[in-house]
Amino acid sequence: MIWSNIQLIDYAVIIGYLTLTFYIAFRSGKMSGHSLDSKNATANEMYLANKSLTFTESFCSIIATETSALTFLGIPAFAFTTDFSFLQIYIGAIFGRLLIASYFIPKFYGHDLTIYGTLSESHSTQGGQRSISLFYMGNKILSVGVRLFTGSILISEFFQINIYLAIFIITFLTFFYTLIGGLKAVVRTDILQMGIFLGGGIIAHFMIPYVSEHSWSDLISTAYNANKMTIFNLDSPMSFVTGILGGFLFDMATHGVDQDYMQRLIANKSMRGAQLSIFASSAMSITVGTLFLSVGALLWSHYQTIPVPDGVKPDHLFAYFISNYFPAGIKGLMVAGVMAATMSTLDSTINALCSCVYNDLFPNRNKSKINFYYVTDTIIITVLLLVVAFVSVNASGLLILGLKIASWTGGPLLALVVGKIFMRNYFTFSLNAISAPVCYALGIAGVAINTYVYEFAWQWNVYFGFAFTITGMFVLAKTLPKYFSAR
Repeated sequence: MIWSNIQLIDYAVIIGYLTLTFYIAFRSGKMSGHSLDSKNATANEMYLANKSLTFTESFCSIIATETSALTFLGIPAFAFTTDFSFLQIYIGAIFGRLLIASYFIPKFYGHDLTIYGTLSESHSTQGGQRSISLFYMGNKILSVGVRLFTGSILISEFFQINIYLAIFIITFLTFFYTLIGGLKAVVRTDILQMGIFLGGGIIAHFMIPYVSEHSWSDLISTAYNANKMTIFNLDSPMSFVTGILGGFLFDMATHGVDQDYMQRLIANKSMRGAQLSIFASSAMSITVGTLFLSVGALLWSHYQTIPVPDGVKPDHLFAYFISNYFPAGIKGLMVAGVMAATMSTLDSTINALCSCVYNDLFPNRNKSKINFYYVTDTIIITVLLLVVAFVSVNASGLLILGLKIASWTGGPLLALVVGKIFMRNYFTFSLNAISAPVCYALGIAGVAINTYVYEFAWQWNVYFGFAFTITGMFVLAKTLPKYFSAR
């Protein structure tokens, strides 16, 4: 049984979600004192919400930001084609976030508008701060551009429109409500969006068995008996080590030195609230991952009795199933769920990158023109994200692609932070326009060696990048102190 693709109730649900999102953004902007016509707006209002975030706001925003359309569509595809081993990354992340809460947040909280500004507080130059911020921004635009394309898949399927138009629509909507209220609007709308995409995942657990005409327990049992729900392969202990250790350092790189996530933490009312938010989010991440991996297991069991439609890739399968089999109203809610997952990642990225442009790249701007700069920076960053999303249209294996992009530069960035802040007793490093790019390039070289020479799993990219960068920092500071050592 297949319902018609689009009905009025679906439109009503989607329009209701978008209306509520813009209303929350508008109200949040007014409450925080930020609006585009305000002549008294400050950087702290736009980028740190005047340090007013509660535990709930920081916690929900972290989950909403990391739970992109790659989660909604990519994780079910991963389980459909493989198993539940992706959970190893989440398990390793628990230990990574414990270190972030214990050591990283105390170093960043209350210091500067961005975490990269904190790195340049001593024995560093503006060129070094600018270099690190540029490296981060380039990597972020690439990885989030892939997520933007992924989130547009269901929009394209649902409305039967060109994928490029779908990408443009969701970006256009996110662009405008991000402008309305700064970080406060981003965080408040993230709470709504988290609830919607989680609700969509839960509903899928009811709808797939209904469409399949098999009970939920029968479908799950079929997947379990076929080892589709395996988390640890005891026959391959190395894969377990790779998953856990990869998740540990990878998460430290993506959450501990990423302005996108740290912005939600250093904007918290208290350092204690920030620490609790990041650590508690690790447990919620496992819950969300399990929810959507189980969706993939249900789909796999369903398609054991009927063939997978011709031309439908695993990355598109859940979107196809929603568009063709979910009933009116529920279908609209699922589309809203994907939009929520995509927009919550996109709005966070735009705001975080704007803070880097303002604070790190052009710190000497006229403070009275901050609204103008906020608009122009947002436009430029949005266009760059659009370009990457358009280029990603022909890619496959989107979940792993997005993670691989982050793994290439995460290790070098993490090493620069660790070496600069936590290893001062062993060597002092001058962060400047020469030292930062050189050491970053060494880290990228290490990742290239892992990828093309040793050909280890992508999870080891962060370790190679980290090791090559931190070693280069130590050696160069000792052998060429004129350029690399802080004296």
